[in-house]
Amino acid sequence: MIAKNMIIFGIKNCDKVRAAMKQVKGNGVDVKLHDFRVDGIDLIMVESMLKDIDLAQLLNKRSTTWKELVKQLGDSSKVKVDSALLVEHPTLIKRPVVFVDGHYRIGL
Repeated sequence: MIAKNMIIFGIKNCDKVRAAMKQVKGNGVDVKLHDFRVDGIDLIMVESMLKDIDLAQLLNKRSTTWKELVKQLGDSSKVKVDSALLVEHPTLIKRPVVFVDGHYRIGL
């Protein structure tokens, strides 16, 4: 059964987010985009995601933001990875994060 309501979290100019939106709309799903840059993100939202997704899975170590943080600190072990870091730098969250049927997951 295809879900009828879904929220996709990410950034609207992200290729993966755009592709996910197109795919679910094409399947007749009522989907809402929550753009981190436009709609914001807070600690409560990140903590909710982390109830369903492990922090290591949610963290996007391939992002430019991650690479910059590592470069500034000189070593990835010096980056304190926690919910607050993801709120401060939402581009560190892998995209898209999908909320459907009361749970969060990465990707469709």
